[in-house]
Amino acid sequence: MSIELTSLTATDAEDWNSYVDRAPNASPFHYYEALELLARETDATLYTLAGFKGQEPVGILPLFERTVGPFRFVVSPPELEVYSLGPVVLNATQLTQRKRERRHRRFVERALDWIDTTLSPAYIDIRTVAEYDDLRPFIWKDFDVTPSYTYHVALTPTEDALLGSFSRDARKSIRAFSSGSAAVSIEAGDRSAIATIIEGVADRHRQQGKTYALSVDFVERLADRLPDTAMTVYGVRADGRPVGGMITLAHGETIYRWQGGAKPDGPLESNAILDWEIMTDAKARGFERYDLVGANLPRLCRYKAKFDPTPTEYYVARRRSSALSAASSIKRLLSV
Repeated sequence: MSIELTSLTATDAEDWNSYVDRAPNASPFHYYEALELLARETDATLYTLAGFKGQEPVGILPLFERTVGPFRFVVSPPELEVYSLGPVVLNATQLTQRKRERRHRRFVERALDWIDTTLSPAYIDIRTVAEYDDLRPFIWKDFDVTPSYTYHVALTPTEDALLGSFSRDARKSIRAFSSGSAAVSIEAGDRSAIATIIEGVADRHRQQGKTYALSVDFVERLADRLPDTAMTVYGVRADGRPVGGMITLAHGETIYRWQGGAKPDGPLESNAILDWEIMTDAKARGFERYDLVGANLPRLCRYKAKFDPTPTEYYVARRRSSALSAASSIKRLLSV
């Protein structure tokens, strides 16, 4: 039986979300409400493709279409500090390797054929989740595939073993905090900290001469639309005043270090204290890994490497028409 492809709509949101819930390698941004919000914020048209073998869902792929000048772009994700999205495979764990590969290949081929036939874009950019590691169907469709990296910290060891794997300066700050001698407090579930966190990150980007796409309003609306357990906000106070925090997202066995990072204040590393609190909280909630969200910039890797993480690949699959042969042209158009 062949794979049948369907483009779902908002009336199918409940079914779509049930597929996301069944896929441990999906991300929080795969939920339909998050996709709608991303499309609205980026002025893009959302397409939610689902593949079926009979009545059984075998894969989903959210896509965002934008027209810039004479060119049509299809991307997944559309940025907004979302670094990966792309396809998710369903109901494949019990299959043999041969059947799993065949089903996956046919789903991706049908989806890419749908894109070419229905949208005929000049440029396609799909960035996968970390657990999606078979990009051959894209390569066979003439996509350029390159790796990017994030860091994963395994939360399965005991707290003592986990802490013992960290760098010495991180352990020192965390132990000072645990002993009560640090003038730093962390409050989990403090939604009022969203504004402090996002405004702080925006300020840091401005100081570095960089743009930052997120707004407080977008993150608050995202919090309202995601499942109750998908977002946790950690507010950080130093000497009683708010200094930042972290917004984490969660799905399946993974918690994601999405936005934030309290600026170190004084001799203690408040960033390390914050990450440790997130990790211990996540362990207590049953999560098995902490995704540090990005390991591509040396400056940020120096800090994140303090937690003895494992570099983990995700992939970027791109294809462009001959009219968009120069990468500089793509960058210029995407900035419009």
